[in-house]
Amino acid sequence: MTSAASSPTTDEHPMMGSGRGRLAGKVAIITGANSGIGRAAARLFAREGAKLVCVDLAESITPRIDALIQSEGGDAVFLQADVTSAESCQGMVALALERFGGLDILLNNAGTGIRGRVDQLTEEEFKRLININLTSMFLCSKAALPHMMAQGKGSIVNTASTHGLLGTNDYAAYSASKGGVVLLTRSMAIDYGQMGIRVNCVCPGGTATPRLLRNLTEGKSAEEGQAALQASASRNRCLQRLANPEEIAYGMLFLASDEASFVTGHALAVDGGQTIDA
Repeated sequence: MTSAASSPTTDEHPMMGSGRGRLAGKVAIITGANSGIGRAAARLFAREGAKLVCVDLAESITPRIDALIQSEGGDAVFLQADVTSAESCQGMVALALERFGGLDILLNNAGTGIRGRVDQLTEEEFKRLININLTSMFLCSKAALPHMMAQGKGSIVNTASTHGLLGTNDYAAYSASKGGVVLLTRSMAIDYGQMGIRVNCVCPGGTATPRLLRNLTEGKSAEEGQAALQASASRNRCLQRLANPEEIAYGMLFLASDEASFVTGHALAVDGGQTIDA
């Protein structure tokens, strides 16, 4: 079995693909862009020719994503913003229009997680998670849609989860929020398809992001941490490993690009086969 811990997650991970410019001439906003899947997607989108507004609440990770992209020859600007704020969402769209003169792609990727059954969660915890994982996508899309509607085209990609397709134990609020993302995606696809706007979502399975690796190994010995990683990987019955963030990013790239011009309302499971038995 491939070791879950062997999945590279650093900025030195080699990006695959031809770099032929699948997003050449496009302007994209990516939320949650400074870490994990969002960071991988931002690097990949820039490598494929997009100009980027990288949005994140945290900017302490170094190198910051805009600096990393610029060092790789891309064009990106960073905005520290809270995507649960309508004003902040309006500001990121305004920045894209002012800095790059347009907006073609919105990748709603910001999110968080919390474990717990309904009887274990507080009302505040539930509301906070729904606000970050679901309401933020409503607010960001609401800010971007007027421009996309005016130009008669656009692509919105939302980050959902296999938890939003299957549900799982001890993740009541998280599963509810990601299930909401899937159905928000489908409803928006219906509402805006005739206006030339495609709306899809990616449903990642277990992914070796820094946050997941930290949650699985924190406070454990090296042996205990490796066992926790392998246990998490073994939940994927087919490939028996965690995904690299870059593998999820390629699914996002496809949906964002013109290669998916006849794909809308789709929930793309990038999960190594996790949902096969569903």
